[in-house]
Amino acid sequence: MKNLLIIVSLLFTTTLFSQSKVSISLNKPNTERGLSVMKALSLRASASKFDPTPLAMQDLSDLLWASNGVNRPESGKRTAPSAINAQDIDIYVFNSEGVYLYNAQNHTLELVVTEDNRKIISNQDKDTYPPVILLLVSDIARFRRGDDATKAEWAAMDAGIVSQNTLLFCASAGMEARPRAFMNKEQIRELLNLNSNQLPMLNIPVSYKQR
Repeated sequence: MKNLLIIVSLLFTTTLFSQSKVSISLNKPNTERGLSVMKALSLRASASKFDPTPLAMQDLSDLLWASNGVNRPESGKRTAPSAINAQDIDIYVFNSEGVYLYNAQNHTLELVVTEDNRKIISNQDKDTYPPVILLLVSDIARFRRGDDATKAEWAAMDAGIVSQNTLLFCASAGMEARPRAFMNKEQIRELLNLNSNQLPMLNIPVSYKQR
């Protein structure tokens, strides 16, 4: 029965993305799932191989919410802290159907680019691509003070915090992930039409554990 539910969920996820919807509503995060923080820390590791199986919608929803979602709706504050609460980190989701921007306030995915563009993230994936690659982009224009050097430092720290949220969720949920700084930033800027204040910081491939 459990396997049947997983298959149905995967088929539903594939159908949603294959329609290339402009906006996709994500599932309500399941805050009761997963291991304890200490157990997740004991299991956290950077993966080198990834399973190509598409992520179920619930898993993708929980992944994004855990990474940098809104956990206090009354104030709009996030699961990841940011310098002067600038909330500068945006998460772009690369999958086989296109690139989506995670709208944390609405808990939705907004279509940015159609078609599979995972190959431009890096050339490290030689065999099969992971089903999802998260791209963390800092918009330093959201920092209300500080010079450019200070803003760049804050951006790096904020990206690292979001990345750790991602990695701990994956460890807790039995998934694989790896933070990577290497990527083709110029191609990414062109693809996503980023401005000079939007800095690609890290990319994180995510998948289920290989069986």
